[in-house]
Amino acid sequence: MGSTRSGNKGVLGAGAIRALAAVLGTVLCLLTASAPVSADSSAALVTGLSISGHGYGHGIGLSQWGAEERARAGQTHQEILSFYYPGTQLGTAPSHAVRVLLAQLPRLVVGSSSGFTVVDTNGKTVRLPSGHYPVSTDGAIAGRSMRLPITIAPGGGPIMLGGSRYHGTLTLSLDGGRLDAVNTVGLEQYVGDVVSFENPAYWPEEALRAQAIASRSYALANLHPEATWDLYPDDRSQNYGGLRKEYPSALSAAAATRGQVLLYQGNVVDALFSASNGGLTSTTDGVWDGPNLPYFTVRTDQFDALSPASSWGPVRIGLTTLRRSFPDLPPSIVNVSIATNPAGRATSVTFLGSDGSSLSVDGEAFQERLALRSTFLSLQPTY
Repeated sequence: MGSTRSGNKGVLGAGAIRALAAVLGTVLCLLTASAPVSADSSAALVTGLSISGHGYGHGIGLSQWGAEERARAGQTHQEILSFYYPGTQLGTAPSHAVRVLLAQLPRLVVGSSSGFTVVDTNGKTVRLPSGHYPVSTDGAIAGRSMRLPITIAPGGGPIMLGGSRYHGTLTLSLDGGRLDAVNTVGLEQYVGDVVSFENPAYWPEEALRAQAIASRSYALANLHPEATWDLYPDDRSQNYGGLRKEYPSALSAAAATRGQVLLYQGNVVDALFSASNGGLTSTTDGVWDGPNLPYFTVRTDQFDALSPASSWGPVRIGLTTLRRSFPDLPPSIVNVSIATNPAGRATSVTFLGSDGSSLSVDGEAFQERLALRSTFLSLQPTY
């Protein structure tokens, strides 16, 4: 969901956005020479790619940079959310603790700056003084034999996992040959800490309030009561690091919107968000499996187009890097084509060999393996 927001500065102007929108209906865009490809051994061979693009992240739902620019232009958090999640309404939902998977390791170090309590699955309770204590897959802590799962509850100070502090409790359970560390925390404390990680503290209050409502909605829409945890602590869900960052402005935004969520036909919205959409919001069509949700639409976003993350590149990728990233590429490549969804995001990239063989790579895999900022991209082969 959230993403790193640093990057090359660049502005996608309104004229460029209109020109871009005019070509987004093209499902397949061949970006090499128009002559038919054959197995002719004299055909020019691709030696690399030059890739340029827009945005940072998937571009679905709220744009964090776009929200900041909208807030600076005087928009309220209600107006910001209405643009990025059209057809939704603000409402309230009951508070609910969330469970965040913090780590999966064979050995963990837990503790607190004050005394704390450890309770195992049989109800055995051990009170420990402040400090740091290693725990392995046998469950023993401070020389006491404990039966997993064990729950660590705070005393006068927050619990710790490694060097990081967290609100709530920490549960360690056995998962194969490793320990799962799950932080159970109140929803509002969680939201305040997420906003602290997802947005700079100095951003306008309305942008932070929009983020708080989106993050609260996302959390409630992704609870998994049948499982032992609900959310990841990173951009597989949304960025959360406990008390490592806890900004007064973020806590204020969470408190001012307490209990508020986005609703669509009475249900809490799966409020996806990313750092920057590159000037055009996206649907999930061709990006992830399943039907596209009606509140994810393709819309020109002139405010995101002002963000420093709006445009990037060119990134030049040599053939050696391509083969390392995609070992099954044809021996000799003569053509590269890209298929897009209605929002211009790459859904697949196809490499065609001089012998007629081909390899198609999922757009998201193409982005991730080459460490690109988004799938909102164009590419030009080099020869």
